[in-house]
Parts: sequence; C-alpha cells; structure tokens
Amino acid sequence: MNVKIGTIIKKLRAEHKITQDRLAAAIGVTPQAISRWESEGGYPDIEHLPALADFFSVSTDELLGYKLSEREQELADVKKEMYRLAEVGSVEERIAFARNANFRYPADFEIKVNLAVCLYHLWWDTKNNDLIEEIETLCSSVVADCKDEDTRYDAINVLINIYGDTGRVEKALQAVNLLSPMKYCREFAKSSGIGDGNTEFYIQDEIDKLTDCLGTAISNYTLEEELPNDPTTWDRKIEMLTISNRLYRMIYGDNLMFYHVRLSRNYWLISTYQISQGKKEEALASLEKMCYHAVEYDQAYINDHGKSYTSILTDRLIYPAPSKDFHELTEHTDCYHMLDRMQHGRYDCIRKEPRFRSAMEKLKQYAK
Repeated sequence: MNVKIGTIIKKLRAEHKITQDRLAAAIGVTPQAISRWESEGGYPDIEHLPALADFFSVSTDELLGYKLSEREQELADVKKEMYRLAEVGSVEERIAFARNANFRYPADFEIKVNLAVCLYHLWWDTKNNDLIEEIETLCSSVVADCKDEDTRYDAINVLINIYGDTGRVEKALQAVNLLSPMKYCREFAKSSGIGDGNTEFYIQDEIDKLTDCLGTAISNYTLEEELPNDPTTWDRKIEMLTISNRLYRMIYGDNLMFYHVRLSRNYWLISTYQISQGKKEEALASLEKMCYHAVEYDQAYINDHGKSYTSILTDRLIYPAPSKDFHELTEHTDCYHMLDRMQHGRYDCIRKEPRFRSAMEKLKQYAK
C-alpha cells in the first residue's frame, strides 16, 4: 500500500494553521520528526497515530488517506447547523452544540470563535464570571494561531467586548490595537483604484458598507447605556432613529430591498419611545411603517435576489443570493420577529385600535 500519511499530516496542519512546533508538542515528538514525516522521510510510529488523529479530529483511517471528503462534508454540516442555531437556538442549545463541535474538531478556529460567542452571550445574561477565563482562552488561541483574518478579527472583537464589559480597559485597548485602522481596510484600498477596471463597483461597495455601518451605529446609539432611557432623552432618540432612516433613503432611494429591515427595526424602536410618551397616534403611524418595511424586506428576500439596486450611488450592486447553507430568513421572517415584539405589554394601550389590529394582521400574513 502506498501510504501518504506525511502528505495528509501536512495538509491537515496547513488547513488548521498549526505549526510543526505546536503539533510536535501536542503529541510528544520533536519538530524534526514532524518535518521528516511530511517530507515522506519516514512514518509515525503506530502509537502516535491515535494522538495525531485526535488532534486533528479525524479517524486513523482518514489519517491514512481514507474518507477525507466525508470528514470535510461532516464538518461543513456541523458549521451549517452551528449558524442555524445562531438564528433560532437558545443560548443553552448553542453552547451544547458548540462544545460538542469543539470536542470533535479541536483545531477548527471558526468553531472555537462560535463557542466563545455563545459563552459571551451566556455571560451577558448571567454575569457568571466563571465563563470569562474560558472565553479568553478560546479567543486568545485563535488570535495567536489563526491565519484567516476574518476569523481572527472575530476573536479579537469578542475579547474587546468581554474586557470592556468587565472593566478591564487596558486589556480592551490592547485588543483594539490588534485591529487595522479604518483607513487601511480592504474596501478603502480597492475604492482608491487597483487597475482592474472595477473601481466604480469598489466605490459603491464602500458606500454601501459605510452607509450600513453609520446607519446601524446611529440606531444602536439610542440603546447605549450611557444615553439614559428616561423621558429627557426620548425626543433625542426618536430624532436619531429618524436620521438613520433618512440616511438609508438618501443612499438607496425607494428601492431599499435588503435595507427595509433597518427601517423596520428603527420604526419599531421609535414606536417604543412614542408609546412611553403617551403619543398613541404617532406610535400607530410608526408601527404601520414598521409593518410596511418588514413585509417589503421579507418579500425582497423572495423576489429580489440577483436584482440591482437602482440608486445612482448603488446601481452597480446586486442583492446577492442567499447562502446555500443558511440565511437569516430560512427559519423565521422579519414579520415573525416583529409580531413577537408586539406582544409586549407596552402596546396594550393601543392593542384594540383598528390601525394596530390591521398592522398585526398584515404581519401575521407574512410571518413564518
């Protein structure tokens, strides 16, 4: 039999961004031994096969060259379910699944980050500080060893959040400094022109991303703890959310497609402040707009993939097709989520109003 175990070890090590030194330390051999195996200058002793297989979360058969494609498909299925649970699963379900996935694939950085994110959400709900060390360990290993920038940046952002939320400002700043300055981002570099004839598209892509970053930042500003939620701030918050809506309208025009979801959320938030102010008619008007944009977003998901935006600032951009693995609306529509929010007791004072009932019936029609 022509055994190519060295080639397979090298392939697995490269896929998981693991150094020869780290692999050697994990299974108790020298880095020179790893190098020798990978160059087909010798084979691992049989007692090392289980340790190698466990490290890469593969079977010994796969390590010897069998069924790698099946293993890769299994990993793809695990990640598909991981992202599905991120949309519809409880924190407890997500953590249980992520822990099992991390046990089976201990060298997969994407799974590590997902587990860290799930644990962070649990910490946020419970403030159980026993979780912090595990979150740090997971993210620090990704930051140290992962070569994929997007996954590494995700881990850095989790560290920034957990350090900031636990008052460790110095560590948060250290983590922040691991990120690139905005002026060195990919989108900015491409929009400056790289000679491939796609500069107009790159400029529009940058406008698109900057608009959504700014629009969501303004919207999230209203929820920031440092801006107290009391009557003295409600008019200011409504104005902020209105500005966010105007921004999307200014850039995308009436053909919002995906960005209907941003206006849907903003009008829902506006209604919460108007209800608190006792402005029932204004709140009803905002809820009607929320309902309109929720329906338009859900319909755009069905009808508009592959179509171009029509604004002069974004007409080179296409509403992309949903991921073949998972999309946020696979399980539930925006109308479903908005209908759920309408169950809050704050709306009891207008629940019997014909305009409120009409909006709820519209949401029910498209909710799933």
